[in-house]
Amino acid sequence: MVVNHVISEMRWRLGNRTDIQSRLSTWLNDAYFELLLSPRFTFYQLDKAYSWTTPGHQRAFFLSTMLPDLWFILNMRNDTYQIKLRRKDPSEFDRTWQVEGIPTRYTRFDDRIELDPTPDMDYDLTIRYRTRPPELQANTESWIDREWDEVITTMAVQKGWEALEQWDKASAQKQLIETQLARRFDAFQMDDADSEATIGVEYGT
Repeated sequence: MVVNHVISEMRWRLGNRTDIQSRLSTWLNDAYFELLLSPRFTFYQLDKAYSWTTPGHQRAFFLSTMLPDLWFILNMRNDTYQIKLRRKDPSEFDRTWQVEGIPTRYTRFDDRIELDPTPDMDYDLTIRYRTRPPELQANTESWIDREWDEVITTMAVQKGWEALEQWDKASAQKQLIETQLARRFDAFQMDDADSEATIGVEYGT
């Protein structure tokens, strides 16, 4: 998606008004991030993995140092013992004794990630996470592919009509968005190379 093209399309769909130019990029970015946060779809372009070795006896790690582009964590794995760490609420860590052992769970609080038990030796861990893309600006392109341009444009137009308090027009755009999304499969669904859902059994006569 070239941002300039989308903004031009938004302006046309919003009636070619001359008093909304400065607000178009705000509505576009609101729609962009709302789509990226939707649990209905997977955007592999934003996914990364980070592997590191935890030094023994260290419980907390600063995320901004390890992962400056982190948006949110998808999962974490203890590669040394081949187990997935369970995510817990920070308050649960506060209610338990801090002991050393094999890390089996983690929590995120502020700029830190904490492991429990505290590693009793060096462990190899891997974090799978979603990167936070920059805001869309003129003369740039989005981090997701062309097939999402139509949806993002319609979502941005809906937000424009809502901001202008044109509720009937906003409602019409919302219905159009649902129609557009219903025609799209998540990348995770499309990725199953072993699927043979279209192959059936032919019975002889």
